[in-house]
Amino acid sequence: MKSYNPDNTFFNSDLETLENLSGKHHIRWEKDRVKPLFGQPKEFFEGVKDNEDISDLMDMEKIFMNLDESLNDIGLSKVGILMKSLFELQPSGIEITEENRDVLKKMFPNIKPGSSMWDLMKDIGPFSSKLLKDREYYKDFRNLLAEQGFKLEANSANWSYDAVIKNIDEFLLKLGVKMSYLEYVETSLKYKKSPITQFEFYTTAYLMLDMIGYKTDKLPKATDNLQNIQADGEHSFYGGHCDYFVSMDKKLGVKSKVLYNEFNIDTKIIEPKDFISELSKVIDPLTNNINFIEEAIDFCKKESIIESYVDENGDGVESIAYKLPRFYFNFFNYVVYTNYPEQGGFVMTFRKVFKNFSRFVYFTESETLIDSVCNYFGYENKEELKSKKYEFIHEDTKTIFDWNFEGGLIRLENEEDTKRPILSYIISTKLKTA
Repeated sequence: MKSYNPDNTFFNSDLETLENLSGKHHIRWEKDRVKPLFGQPKEFFEGVKDNEDISDLMDMEKIFMNLDESLNDIGLSKVGILMKSLFELQPSGIEITEENRDVLKKMFPNIKPGSSMWDLMKDIGPFSSKLLKDREYYKDFRNLLAEQGFKLEANSANWSYDAVIKNIDEFLLKLGVKMSYLEYVETSLKYKKSPITQFEFYTTAYLMLDMIGYKTDKLPKATDNLQNIQADGEHSFYGGHCDYFVSMDKKLGVKSKVLYNEFNIDTKIIEPKDFISELSKVIDPLTNNINFIEEAIDFCKKESIIESYVDENGDGVESIAYKLPRFYFNFFNYVVYTNYPEQGGFVMTFRKVFKNFSRFVYFTESETLIDSVCNYFGYENKEELKSKKYEFIHEDTKTIFDWNFEGGLIRLENEEDTKRPILSYIISTKLKTA
C-alpha cells in the first residue's frame, strides 16, 4: 500500500506476484484475532485503497465538527463545541523541564507552560502524521531520544537474540524506569479506552526496538519512513502465525527472532535462498511401499519425546507425546502414542499442534490433507468422498473417515471443539498381524 501510486507502473505486477505466491490465501487482523481469508490481492487492494489518511483521522477540529454534524439530526448539535471547550479548560498536565524540553518541542511544537489539553490534542495529529511519513523527521526524533539517553549501547547489535529483552530490561532500570521492556510497551498503550490487542502489543514492541536503537532501520531510500518499520512489524506479527517466516531483510529477521523467543513462538525464520532446502527436510514423500504402522512407530524416538504421563486409574495406560521429524501427510507435526496393556493394543494419534500465534487451519489445508490420506489408503466412492469432504471442512458436524484392516482401524476425523483434523491408528493386536 505504501508504494501505491497511479503512476507506479510496477504496482499491478507486484500484486500479480503476490497472487502467484499465495493464490487467494491471506490473513488479516480483525478486531480481536487474525482470520484466514480468501480472495485475490487485487480484490483486497480495491477494498482498502481509499482508506482515510491518518492525518484526517487525527485532526481534532474535523473530529469535533463531524461529531456536531452527526448529532444534529437528533437535537444534540454543538456537543462537539461543548466538548472542545471542556478540553480547553483542562490543563495538559505536562511539566516542561530542561531535560524534556527538546523532545516535547519536537512532538508538540505549540506547547507552553500554560497549554491546555486541547492544545496538546491539536498537535497529536500533525506529530503522528509527520512521524509516519517524514523520513528525516522520524530519524531526527530517534536521534533526539538518543541524545536524552534513551538509546542502547553500540554493542547491542552483537547481543544474542535470547538475551536482548533481558539486557533492555537492565538498560531501563539504569535509566530509572521501574518496569520491564514489555511492561513499558503495555504502559505506552494504556491511553486507549479499548483493551490492548495482541496485534497492537506485538507491533508496538517491534517498533520500540527500533526506536531505542536495537538494529535500527537506516531508512536509506528517499521514500522510506516510519511506515516501513511499521509494515515490518506487521509482517513479523503475521509471520508468527506460520511455520516459516521468509525474509531477505536481516534486521527484520533478527528483531523477529528476538520477539518470537520472548513470546514462545516456534516460527522458523529463513531466507528465500534456503526455502527449498528447508522444506525438503520436512515434506512427506507419501510413499506407499513401506508399512505405515512400522513407519509411525519409527517416529517415536527417545530424543523426540515432548512429554509423557501415566493414567492415574492404575491400569497401566501410558501416553507419550513426540515431535515428528517431518510434517506427516504434510500436515501433522506431533504424535501421541498411548499404550493399553490390559487390552493388548495401542493408539497413535497424529495432531497439528500450534507453537505460534495461529489458532486456525485453512480450509484448503484440510482439503489437501483429506485428499492425501484418501489417496494413500484408498477411497473408491468418489461421490461420497466429495460430500463428506465438504461436510468435514465447512459444516458444524463431526465427520469421520474410517479404514479397517486386520488387527486395527485407521480414522481421520475433525476434532469436535476446534474442527482440526486428527489421524488415529488404533491397533488391537500385536504389530506383526497389522
